[in-house]
Amino acid sequence: MSEQPVITVSPVGLSNTDASILGVAVALLKKNEILLNVLEPDDTSGTILIVNMDNSEGLDFYNQFDYPRQQLMLLLASEIINDQRNAILKKPIRVQTLRDVLHDIYLQRIPKIQSATTVDKNKVSEKPVSFVQTDINNTLFFILWQAKQEKQVLQIFCSPHSPLFVDTAKEIIATSASRQTLRKIIQHPGQLRSTKLSGADFEVLARGQLILPLSHVLWSAALYGSNGQLIPTHSADVPVQLKAWPNLSRLEFEPEHMKLASVMATRAMSLKQLQQKIQLSWNTIVGFYNAAWTAGLIVINPANLPTASSAKNADKTGLFARIANRLRMA
Repeated sequence: MSEQPVITVSPVGLSNTDASILGVAVALLKKNEILLNVLEPDDTSGTILIVNMDNSEGLDFYNQFDYPRQQLMLLLASEIINDQRNAILKKPIRVQTLRDVLHDIYLQRIPKIQSATTVDKNKVSEKPVSFVQTDINNTLFFILWQAKQEKQVLQIFCSPHSPLFVDTAKEIIATSASRQTLRKIIQHPGQLRSTKLSGADFEVLARGQLILPLSHVLWSAALYGSNGQLIPTHSADVPVQLKAWPNLSRLEFEPEHMKLASVMATRAMSLKQLQQKIQLSWNTIVGFYNAAWTAGLIVINPANLPTASSAKNADKTGLFARIANRLRMA
């Protein structure tokens, strides 16, 4: 246990109850050899900042927070906050949910563990998949995409895992599922089923849950859970082009997805032509296409997009564009 790295946690404006729950969650993680050191309340130097948004101390800290300091914030709030950058737990918080969220953040902050996790994801995402039709209708990706199209509020049952509560009007998902569990639901959905909820039902069921941006979960569900199947009515033979790069600083991605973005932004081609050019698995190509389409980044049969040279000039100063130049195929 002594060889495990220790990550520091700064509680900002926590109530006595929330501080006690944090202490129990940290103790549970210690039993699994996950070491978190909770700092004094006035010490905001921690790697993880747990911020109470229900009082002036936490709210002021949040409004003045300097993101380039490489710290991560976990927000605790009684009311749902529209924040695409930080993790949010809706009060009253639960010990197990807080424990799972801290565990996920810990894994993200430890390079060795994060690297091993990436290898496992690549093994799944690069599994060769043919053009054989599979049932996309029972994937989390398709259920979320359809719910968004129809502006629904849903409870999605993912037995034996925790359910997902989806409010497409607020563009959020509430769940106690950890990051690893959510990935299992995406990749191996089993028999998913859903039922409609009212907005009031959602507010009640979201208490104590982790609040996730719907766009982030939908992106990941498309990327890793499309099962090699295009969105219905879409074709692998029609020319398509990426009109803008996805925000990869906030979304999950692998190196091959950057290659896809680089090639697809350069010129229009069909997905079959794209596979021949870039030599990636069909599953990877379709997952990225579905994710980019749901994010509004795909143009079908493009005619008036900027040329490759002008797009290159426009994006050449971007971090991901510079990285892409190294990955771009001749």
